[in-house]
Amino acid sequence: MPSPPKRKYNPDSVMQELLTAAVEAYGHDAPHPSLATIASDLGLNPIKTRKLLITAGVYESEIADEVLRLHRSGKTVEEIGAQMNLSRSSVNAYLPYTKIAYKAEEVSLTAERLKVFRARKRAVELLQDKMTEEALWEAIVAFSDYPFCTAKKLKFKYEVKGNEMFVDRKEKSITRSTVELAFQKAMGGGITGPKKLGVFGASYLYPVFVRLGIITAT
Repeated sequence: MPSPPKRKYNPDSVMQELLTAAVEAYGHDAPHPSLATIASDLGLNPIKTRKLLITAGVYESEIADEVLRLHRSGKTVEEIGAQMNLSRSSVNAYLPYTKIAYKAEEVSLTAERLKVFRARKRAVELLQDKMTEEALWEAIVAFSDYPFCTAKKLKFKYEVKGNEMFVDRKEKSITRSTVELAFQKAMGGGITGPKKLGVFGASYLYPVFVRLGIITAT
């Protein structure tokens, strides 16, 4: 059986949507999420994420502002680098895109990443609106394969099979009932760290709950 034809995306529309998504992930009010968090949300690296935010005109920092000021005054990349003691690549990383390369495979990959970003965003919004166990599990499913990090800075991802979470750093699964028990404890407040959840897999559930807005990290 022949493979279905690949969907063709409009490069300009996809890249504009990427800029819009980056701004949404950054937020309009401080404090803003870290570049690492936004990059994880969009499936990009932090440097490209920052460049997108600079292009959109929403990112601010002393270095970024000064590089842009010097660039607008007519300074070349080499002159800016010499004045600020930055490499050529570092200077370029703080300048907005003049154009974004439209490689077909990259456009397609970006479009798929944006679908995942939107699905996760909707799942979090639904959870924040309802705060039910059903909405929680939908969000848990939506964030499968998302790059998380424990309080001890250990990177991990998980996948969902049926009513179980399988963390790539752990052999035994975390059941849905365990997730819901941790959720009930979190809703009671006073969760200042993973141990306060008091369930199996708490070190993994804690950062997931923080990302979903159930717990505020201290």
